[in-house]
Amino acid sequence: MKRLGLLYLAAQNLRRKPFRSFVTIAIVGLAAGTLFSATLLIGSVDRSLEVGMERLGADLLVVPEGYQESGQTALITGAPTSFYMDGAVLGQVSSISGVDQASPQLFIESMVSSQCCTGHVQIVGYDPGSDFVINPWLAQNLNRTLNPDEVVIGSLILANKGEQVHFYGHNFDVAGVLDATGMGADESVFMSLDTAYLMAAESAQVAESPLDIKPGTISSVLVKIAPGANIDQVSQRIKTTVPGTMVITANELSRSVTDRISGFKRGFIAVDAIVWVMSLLTIAAIFSMIVNERQREIGLLRAMGSTRRFIFRLMLAEAVILTAAGGIAGIFVGGAALFIFKTVITSSLGIPYLWPPILTFVELTFITLSLAVFSGAVSSLYPAISSSRLEPYAAIRQGE
Repeated sequence: MKRLGLLYLAAQNLRRKPFRSFVTIAIVGLAAGTLFSATLLIGSVDRSLEVGMERLGADLLVVPEGYQESGQTALITGAPTSFYMDGAVLGQVSSISGVDQASPQLFIESMVSSQCCTGHVQIVGYDPGSDFVINPWLAQNLNRTLNPDEVVIGSLILANKGEQVHFYGHNFDVAGVLDATGMGADESVFMSLDTAYLMAAESAQVAESPLDIKPGTISSVLVKIAPGANIDQVSQRIKTTVPGTMVITANELSRSVTDRISGFKRGFIAVDAIVWVMSLLTIAAIFSMIVNERQREIGLLRAMGSTRRFIFRLMLAEAVILTAAGGIAGIFVGGAALFIFKTVITSSLGIPYLWPPILTFVELTFITLSLAVFSGAVSSLYPAISSSRLEPYAAIRQGE
C-alpha cells in the first residue's frame, strides 16, 4: 500500500475511538506544555538577567542600611520604592580605593493618578555628569543630554516618544523609550537629578501628596570598580568606610534571582518527569489494548496482502499522529498560558522576564515536538512489533 493509504487508514482508526484519542492527546499535551512553558520561563529569566546586568553596567549598588532587599527588588522587577540617604555618601564611595566610577540615583514612587500608568511606577533621578547607565543610551539614540522637562521611559511604560507623561503636577516630554531588558528599568521613568529635585520642590503647590525630598538627597550609588580590583574587597571597604550603608554586588543580584527560581526548577523537573513517565506508560497501555481489540482487523489486513512491515508502520503512524497532535496542543496551550499569566508568575516569584528571540521559540518548539513524537514512537514500539507478528488466521480467530 502507498504511504497516503497508510496515513489515511491510521487517521480513520483514531477517529473510531475519539475519547481514547483525546485522552492520549491530553496526556501528551500536558507533558509537552509543561516542558515548553517552564523551559521558556527559565530561559527568559536567564536572558533577562544577562541583558539587564549588561544595561546596568554596575558592579556594585550602595543603598541605605536596611534597604538591601528593596534595592534588589527595584532593580529586578521595577517595584516602586522610596528610600533616601545623604548625598555625602557619593563622595565617600568615590574616594575608596578600587572604585573607578560612582554615580548617584534618586528613587521616587509616582502617584497612582499618573497619566502614563495604571499604578505606581518608579521614577529614577540620575546625574548626567557621572551616569554610565542612561548616558550611553542617550549618546547612541538621542545624541544629546535630556532637557529639564524631558524624561526617558522604560519599554513597559504606556507612552511613546514625543508624547507627554504627568508626575506630581508636571508634564514631561518623552525623549525616548529604552530597549526592553526584562528587569526593573522597563517599568521606570528616568529624569535628571536636578529635574527630580525641582519636581519635588514644586510638588507642594500642585500635588495632593507633596514630596519631601531635599536637594542633595540620593537613594543609591552605582559603582564601577577599577580594572584589576576585587569586587568583594571593594565591597568590604565600602561597608567599613561608609557607615549606615549596605552593598549589593552584581553576583548577589544574580544569585537572588537564581535562588528565587531554584525551587520552581526543582518542582518543574519532578512534575515533568512524572508526567512524561505517565505519558509513556499510558501510550504503551493504550496501544496494547488497540492490538488486542483489533486482532481480527489486523488478521484481515494480513490476509489481504498487507505485510508485517505495513502493520508495524500502521501502529507506529497512529502513535506519531496522536503524540504530534498532543505536542502541538501542549506547546500552544503552554505558551499561551505563560503569555497570559507572565506578569502574575514573575511578580509572585520576584523575577525578571524578557521574551526570547523568535529563533529561540522555533528551536524550543521543534525540540519539544520532536521529544513528544519520539516518546510516542518508543512507547508504542512493543505493541507495534507484537501486532506485526500476528499470523492472519490466528488473528482472525482470536478476534472473533
